Amino acid sequence: MRASRILGASVGAAALVGASFAAAGPAAAATCTAKALETVVIRSTTSTGGTALAQLNKGESASASCTMYYGATAYEKCGIVSKRWVKVTRSGVTGYVVGTCVTTEQD
Repeated sequence: MRASRILGASVGAAALVGASFAAAGPAAAATCTAKALETVVIRSTTSTGGTALAQLNKGESASASCTMYYGATAYEKCGIVSKRWVKVTRSGVTGYVVGTCVTTEQD
């Protein structure tokens, strides 16, 4: 009998902890802004072979994901070899730009 009370209390405590965690909910995602150091093409995928969707001109900004993305193959842009991409949205178009030619700042 004593073991069942201890087990019951443990299950109850676990349920309470689980309920508290679920009630907290996920944190709000951070947002960033990307600014083009050079004119870059917004592409459909993290590849220089991805379909060109739009262009972000030198000095222009776009809303961006604060997460970095990495393509399968390296590219050389703005004097740097990398696989890093930044997901941006500009004028309703969402795609990826080479990460070496933009700066990102958290909003």
